[in-house]
Amino acid sequence: MIAYHILCHDNFKQVARLIQSLYTESDVFLIDIDDGKQPKTRAINGWLKKPNVHVKRDANIGWGASGTLRKTINGAFSLLELDSSWAYYIVLSGQDLPLKSNEHIKRQLTEGAASRTNFIRCFEAPLVSLDELAINNPNDHCVLWGDRGHTRVYAKPRSINPQDAMYARTLVDVAEVGEEGAVYVGTADPYLRKHRETFFTRYPFYTGANWFTLHRSFLEHMVSDPFTYELYSTIKTSFIPDESFFQTCIMNGPFRDTVSQNYGRLILRPGPVPRVKVFDMDDWSVIEKCDELFGRKFDTRHDQRIVDRVLKARLQNLQAA
Repeated sequence: MIAYHILCHDNFKQVARLIQSLYTESDVFLIDIDDGKQPKTRAINGWLKKPNVHVKRDANIGWGASGTLRKTINGAFSLLELDSSWAYYIVLSGQDLPLKSNEHIKRQLTEGAASRTNFIRCFEAPLVSLDELAINNPNDHCVLWGDRGHTRVYAKPRSINPQDAMYARTLVDVAEVGEEGAVYVGTADPYLRKHRETFFTRYPFYTGANWFTLHRSFLEHMVSDPFTYELYSTIKTSFIPDESFFQTCIMNGPFRDTVSQNYGRLILRPGPVPRVKVFDMDDWSVIEKCDELFGRKFDTRHDQRIVDRVLKARLQNLQAA
């Protein structure tokens, strides 16, 4: 019924609990590990012995670059080949948790499958010009823009800030440096900007969350559709392309009318900077009342109590049903 693609890079004890909460013999799982920092994965070794649980490893991953997009596409296409019985593809991170029972999740997706609904947020990005955007690095050398633990992000000389506007992501050129965990962001040269301007005039640029639930029919279409590969070559060095590739692909093709914006994730982004909040016990009332299928982010190192509470409540609801 379901193909789960779990992207993870650390805290594999929590990943093991995620797998345990979702596991059924009728579903298929792909555990996709960012191996750049050589994390300790012993906690999930027992699950990898299951015939319907598979693993991929990739060290060339950096936040903001194309690594996550590449992993997602490769994983989706691999799952098509690994198992022919599933109807829905669900992308999760190692910091996600299901908020509803497996039966509830499958019941909702069975209803969606009747119309081949794709649950993905898609918003067309308003156009902006280069001269409207702030310079992120006025220096004549690279500067550290941010350190996200597993990725160091550098701004190239005289680069713009691609976070000023969603369309600004198409005006930069992003490079990742493999196992070193570094990403470099610079203003795209005039030829790349012209190519993208021409392309996105024909095919509007859409963005949204990189966590979604897609029907198998759309992914099978992507495999054989030349637009998939034309879009990938155009967008892969933009900023955070995993938050725009699938959205732009589906909204510029025959599956446009199958989109539901109800993508089934509870994500909190408080404050002026839209960073995802890591859940803690103060968020329990919001979690308890929500209708979403999954929540992110959870981290046992931040607050193990909320992880325990969510999984206990889910088990109690299953027993009550």
